Amino acid sequence: MLSFKRLVQMATCAVVAMAVAACGSSSSSSSSSSTASAAASGGSSSSSSSSSDSGLKTPKPQTIGVIPSTASSENLGIWIAQLKAAAAPLGYKVIVCDGAGVPTTMEQCGQSFVTQKVNAIVTMALGGPEIPTTFAQAKAAGIPVMAEGTSVTPGYEKNFTGGIYGDNIVTHGADTVTYVAKHFPGVPIIGDQLTANYGGQGYVNGELAQMKKLGLKFTDLRDTNLADLLNSIKMTTQAELQAHPGKLVLLTYNDIDPSLLQPIIQQAGRSKDVTEIVRYDDPSTVKLMRAGDTILVADTKQYQHIFDLVNALLDHAENGAPFPPLSQTVYNPGSTVVGIAQYGKGATRYYPFPPALAAQKAEWAKTYNLQSSSLTAP
Repeated sequence: MLSFKRLVQMATCAVVAMAVAACGSSSSSSSSSSTASAAASGGSSSSSSSSSDSGLKTPKPQTIGVIPSTASSENLGIWIAQLKAAAAPLGYKVIVCDGAGVPTTMEQCGQSFVTQKVNAIVTMALGGPEIPTTFAQAKAAGIPVMAEGTSVTPGYEKNFTGGIYGDNIVTHGADTVTYVAKHFPGVPIIGDQLTANYGGQGYVNGELAQMKKLGLKFTDLRDTNLADLLNSIKMTTQAELQAHPGKLVLLTYNDIDPSLLQPIIQQAGRSKDVTEIVRYDDPSTVKLMRAGDTILVADTKQYQHIFDLVNALLDHAENGAPFPPLSQTVYNPGSTVVGIAQYGKGATRYYPFPPALAAQKAEWAKTYNLQSSSLTAP
């Protein structure tokens, strides 16, 4: 499903407790929440000199305002770190305001970015219904709103005027169930969902649709609370484990679930009974897998969406190109379910970001004067 057509065209033509005060000023260079910063390796960027006759273009300055649905997600922190690392060589600034799992906070973040006159607003794991005022104000101000990481709530696609760059999370969830049906026939399935947030629920919706198609169903499926996500996930799963003895497959929509749930599974004496299949491979999850915890990862090459987004913004800013349709930018690059045996020796991620960043920078360098940067991400 992965297509690099858009990437090549553009290269050749031209992240639960933080407050709204986490929003940085538009004059600060690549500022972010502490959670997002921790996800990136330290580094700085500075201008690289180039000969006046090089024929290369210097990208126009751009400031990107990012609204992650919640800073409690390790994976969203990684997405932010990847975005900052991809933006830095182009001289782009990235500022972050944590949505904290609260729609009103997400709205305040978005409105703050409009006031700061950023060049683009990027949402991460938001479906769209959370920020109606932001959409209206951004449109009036001519600021594109871009979704990154996941597809959005059906019917809200048109509100993302700068495009949608992410996994088709419904298909991703369906792919996971297809794997379960093949490899765990007859094993009861339990899980959690997040009806208040499409970034999580869309994946579960895909699981439910594929289960219906295959004649399967959840033995137990319980909702969780976005505003108190960590405690809610732990309490919900603990109750499900107590209610269902024996072999189980545990399907979780949230990347941080293994760190939260594996201690609970062990304390219940269920380590040999329960196979957890989690969405996305946070480095903390891979560490648990290497330690012997029974975890599989429903993974995708997430960084590709970062590059798609940055390239779309670059092409728009430099060449006035329209933002691409979601048919070109919403897909599952490399969607697969893997165990630790499929990881390279010492690898912390199935799809590592640094080599992909190096390749993308090499493509940009054919057309643009790049700034030196040591920023990276998992």
